[in-house]
Amino acid sequence: MFCLRKTGKCIVSGLLIAAVSAYANEAKQYDAEGIADVFYALNGDSKDPHKKINHTKGFCANGEFIPVDNITKTLNIPLLKEKSINTLVRYSLGGAMLSDKSKPRGMALKIQGQQDEWEIVMLNTEINFAKNPQEFGEFFAMRIPKDDKVDTAYITKRTSEVASYKNFEEYMKNVGITGSVANTMYHSIHTFYFKDSKNKLIPARFKFVPASGVAYLKENELQKLSNDFLESDFKEKAKKAPIAYKMILVLANPKDKTDDTTALWSGKHKEIEVGTLLVKEHRGDVCNGDVFMPSMLPNGVEAPKDPLFDIRNETYGITFGRRQ
Repeated sequence: MFCLRKTGKCIVSGLLIAAVSAYANEAKQYDAEGIADVFYALNGDSKDPHKKINHTKGFCANGEFIPVDNITKTLNIPLLKEKSINTLVRYSLGGAMLSDKSKPRGMALKIQGQQDEWEIVMLNTEINFAKNPQEFGEFFAMRIPKDDKVDTAYITKRTSEVASYKNFEEYMKNVGITGSVANTMYHSIHTFYFKDSKNKLIPARFKFVPASGVAYLKENELQKLSNDFLESDFKEKAKKAPIAYKMILVLANPKDKTDDTTALWSGKHKEIEVGTLLVKEHRGDVCNGDVFMPSMLPNGVEAPKDPLFDIRNETYGITFGRRQ
């Protein structure tokens, strides 16, 4: 059994005993602890208290990050002086989803240099569904079942009322289901700040672009697959050749919103190729219990300034602690 620290209400098998709507109304402002409570109310399991309650399903791999030659003449990031940097990779599904037929995909990296380290957490979407902690917390809280039922009418209503939710729902209509991690593009969503050769901070988002291109499954192709096709597909492909991605910085234009993770950037942008990630070896579940912290940044990279970045890191730390 889990109990919400703010309200004292308890959860059995991921369901609230007390009325969910009452809890949602009480949570006028969501801090990291409150968001963690919501995740446990939605995805927690009294029979498995150490369960990972976000990006639950995933697998691990080893690879290397190879910086572009002389990239440190463009970006003042000492880590990128190394020729090849060992990288731990975790591929995952969004939330507590267990079927690979779901849309949300994640990729987390630990780029482990000799003197510095960079941890990266990405999704297969360019934007987020919430711009602040309150929207983020409510997005999940309204999906907690009450009496074994989710209030879909209320979710539809709130999605039409909250611009962030509505914007993300429209965006997701154009996102398909990928049949392989080798055909999935991953995005930072947040805007980070990178030092150039003159130590000027450049705001940029980044993406990991698959060398094999992005490809979505057709409905008839999807129906032929099991719920566990991503890991087996990875094993087959990695035996033949490394799965490759180009890391690309997308530099912000003057009018781009750099403190809003729900904002799509439009128009042409200057891009900088940083390096290539080669994912080579399947490692099973060796890293599934690890925490990947987006705040673990190397010298030369500074944190985003949006309202969600710090609370995201705090929530990761809280949920990691509860799993121990």
